[in-house]
Amino acid sequence: MSVRETLVKHLSTILRSSKATIMALLSDENGLSIAKTGRNTDLNLDSNAITSVSSAAFSSSEENWFDLGIQRQIIAFSFFEKICLITVRIQQTLLTIVHDYHQEWPLNADNIGSSIFHLRKEIENFFGSGKVDNAEIELFSNNVRSAIYLCGMGSEIPLTSYIPTSPEQKELIENISKILDSVQTPVFLNYGLVNSSGLNIDARSIDPERFSIPVAAFSANANVGFQKMIEEADSLKLGGLVSYLCVSGNDPDNFYGILCNPSGKMTFTDKETGSYISQPITFVSLFPLTYGAIPVLCEARNIVHSIISIIGKDDITERFINSVNAIEKTKYQ
Repeated sequence: MSVRETLVKHLSTILRSSKATIMALLSDENGLSIAKTGRNTDLNLDSNAITSVSSAAFSSSEENWFDLGIQRQIIAFSFFEKICLITVRIQQTLLTIVHDYHQEWPLNADNIGSSIFHLRKEIENFFGSGKVDNAEIELFSNNVRSAIYLCGMGSEIPLTSYIPTSPEQKELIENISKILDSVQTPVFLNYGLVNSSGLNIDARSIDPERFSIPVAAFSANANVGFQKMIEEADSLKLGGLVSYLCVSGNDPDNFYGILCNPSGKMTFTDKETGSYISQPITFVSLFPLTYGAIPVLCEARNIVHSIISIIGKDDITERFINSVNAIEKTKYQ
C-alpha cells in the first residue's frame, strides 16, 4: 500500500465516524495537499481553498498564543454559514475535517481521537524519524480528543438582550459599555470590541495580572489574526467566515480558547479628511475551557445580538448568530 493510500485509509475512518462529515484532508503547513477523501455534497468545495484556510487557522494565532505564554495550539474551528473546518496540526502536517454542524454537533471526540492516534503514527513513520513514542502519541491524541469534547460541551445560555434601558438617551460608546458589563455568565477572561483597523472600542479583563500582555494588545493581535482568516476564507466562496475559535494548552485542565466573530459595523471619522468611514467591528475573547465552549459561543452571540440592535443589522453578524443557534439546536436534538 502506497503512502497516500495508507493515509487515505485513516482519513476514511474519520469520514465514516459521522454522516455529517463531508471531507477529510491532510496537507502540509503551507496548505499543499497530501491526501484527501470525501463524500458527495451539493456544496462547491475547493480542497485547495480549504487547506489554505486551515494553514491560516494555525499561523494567524501563533503570535497571540506566544504573547499569552500559552503554547502550543491544538485545534482550530473555522465556522461558515453551512459548514465548519476543524483543523489539527499533526507534526508538520495539518488534518482538516469538513463538517456540517447543522446535521450533527458535537463531533465524536472518541472516534476522532482514536483515528488521530493511528494517523500520527503513520505520519511519524512516513515523514518523521520513524521512532514512534506511543506515550507521546497517546498524550497528543488525548489532548485533541479532550479539546474536541470540551468545544462541544457546556450549558446553553438562552438568547438574551443586554440592551440598556433608554439607549437613545445615551452615547453609543456608553451603550456598548453597558452591554459588555451585562454578561451574565463568567466565561471570559478577556473580551472586547475592536474595529478592522485594530482600534480598541471597549474591552474588559477579568484578571489583568494573569497574563503579561494587556487586554488592548490582546484584542488588537486577535483582530489581526481574524482579518487574515477572513481574507483566506473569502476564497472558499461560502458566504464568509462567521467565527474563528482556536484552543491551546498543555493539558485539558489548562486549555484556553480564543474566539473572534463579526459584530456589525460602526462609523468612524477619518482624522485627516474629516470624512466618515464605516468599518466592521469584531468581538474578541479569551476564555478557559472550564465551562466548555457552548456558553462562550452563547454569550458572544448575546453580546453581538445586543450591539447590532443598537448600531444596525449586519448580514455576516446575523449569520454568526444563526450559526450559534444552529449549534444549540443540533446539540440538544
